[in-house]
Amino acid sequence: MDGKNNGSFWPSYVDVMTTLFAITLVLFVVSFARFKIKETELKESNEILQTLVDEYENIITVYSTVSKIDSTEYFGYNEQYLKHLFTVDVEYQTKEFHIDRLKLDKTDTVAANKVRRDILIAGNLVKSTIQSIEKSDSVDSNIKFLVVIEGQSSRIRFDEGPWMNNYTLSYLRAQYLNKFWKENGIDIDAIPRCELIISGSGEQGVPRNIPNESKLRNSFPNQADYQKAWNEIEMGNQRFLIHIVPVIGNIDVSKEKIDHLKGKRL
Repeated sequence: MDGKNNGSFWPSYVDVMTTLFAITLVLFVVSFARFKIKETELKESNEILQTLVDEYENIITVYSTVSKIDSTEYFGYNEQYLKHLFTVDVEYQTKEFHIDRLKLDKTDTVAANKVRRDILIAGNLVKSTIQSIEKSDSVDSNIKFLVVIEGQSSRIRFDEGPWMNNYTLSYLRAQYLNKFWKENGIDIDAIPRCELIISGSGEQGVPRNIPNESKLRNSFPNQADYQKAWNEIEMGNQRFLIHIVPVIGNIDVSKEKIDHLKGKRL
């Protein structure tokens, strides 16, 4: 009896072990196959992430280059309005838009001429900054620029017809600034990856000098004195602003873009 049991035990044991081995082998093959699938998926995900990193680095390069312009005395970054703005004080005479009719031209022509020189320096700074980014191999051609010349006007009443008011006046200030630049070899619109916008915000737009009327009333009870003080503050808006706006196109993470990046890395 013991001999019979002994004789059937070992074949059964071998069968069990063979079955367990087969199951283990199948599980290993399945697990390995799933691992390879996951590895491929992770590799593709890493490529997409690398694409996003490349695009992000382009954006950082552009913004850091544009930000360098703020270290000069001609531009500053306005955190409230998120704009790179021309910081030189340029005020026009009332109802004027020609660059040779600044407010200073009535009192100090030397200072007025310096302002005009500063305007030219600022224009050349904008031009050289954008051109340096254009020449950079590390910056994608997907990134372009808007340069906005925004004319502004005061709220001092000027309405002598549909084409003679503060809104057309503000636009003409921007237009004639661009004309002044072009006459001095600064043609922003000719830069391939740059679009120039000539605009006039009239009595609107930001930032603006806004009179504190209640404070002025307390300081100047006399109406004539109040009006004079109010006009003086508002005349600070008889100017133009220069905005530099990097424009980031769509971040392309398509298969075609990934294949293109793969080809570049090979």
